[in-house]
Amino acid sequence: RARKWGFSMAQQVASQLGASLMNPKLSNEATLKNRKILIKSAHHRVPEIGATIATLDRIDAIVAALQDKDGLYTIYEVSPNWFRQEMMPSRNPKTSHVMMVRCARVREAGKVLGRIKEL
Repeated sequence: RARKWGFSMAQQVASQLGASLMNPKLSNEATLKNRKILIKSAHHRVPEIGATIATLDRIDAIVAALQDKDGLYTIYEVSPNWFRQEMMPSRNPKTSHVMMVRCARVREAGKVLGRIKEL
């Protein structure tokens, strides 16, 4: 269910930014102005977003839609290098290959690209 929601949010964020998802059913990777981006989303109380090292190696930016207390989502951009500096391995043994970054840090350091309402 969470995966399906993530893909749905990626489509909404891509549409808002004018990006094109590369493979909407399998990945949140997209192209935006000749750059490859990864679109991540998180509900208000979710503490972290994650990405694999392999994904970080092939993208130019991470775009995160993070829900605010008012229910809207603020869209932030951070670089893969910044993500690498902040990341820690997932605590879940099933997803130990995923590197996590705290949403609070993304909010502090990310460039704001806009706000959206979930459809």
